[in-house]
Amino acid sequence: MNLKREKATVNASSMADIAFLLLIFFLVSTRIASEKGFAMSLPPKQEQKVEPTPALDRDVLRVSINSENKILIESDRNATISEIKKLVKTHLMNYGKEDNYSQNPQKAVVVLSSQRQTDYNFYIEVLDQIKAGYNDSKADFLTKKMGVKYNAIEIIDFAQQKTLEEKEMYQLLQKEFPVNILEQNNSN
Repeated sequence: MNLKREKATVNASSMADIAFLLLIFFLVSTRIASEKGFAMSLPPKQEQKVEPTPALDRDVLRVSINSENKILIESDRNATISEIKKLVKTHLMNYGKEDNYSQNPQKAVVVLSSQRQTDYNFYIEVLDQIKAGYNDSKADFLTKKMGVKYNAIEIIDFAQQKTLEEKEMYQLLQKEFPVNILEQNNSN
């Protein structure tokens, strides 16, 4: 008895359907990496053209980062990252007492300049310290005004404006302490 065996074959008619379903599954379930950066709030667009008021030299605090990641204040004094926050706070909270610092927080400007070879992470650390100086100054101002202790984290939370009270606090702080940080990139 000689039986002929049929060759075994796999039915591949549904393979295309399975591949298509797998492709859709991976497209839907895969998280695509997005670029990360830092958020900067731009001021609202003004309807009327307003001429900028010239800043007095005392109202401008110049922070420079050179190509070797060294910080210079007013182009002649070396500083460390840990000193930046305190310098910004002193500049903002001066209220005209010392001639080297701003007349008041509304007129205060911090200019951050860097060279092209400056390390990006170092630049971000310095910018964070400048913003921390602003937030600490706002917290001190609000503590004096309201008689309740505020910290920088609470000041940052006011920006979300979840409640009417937070919205009012945020607007007060924006009026009293506008964040005037100018960033310059020196091509040297």
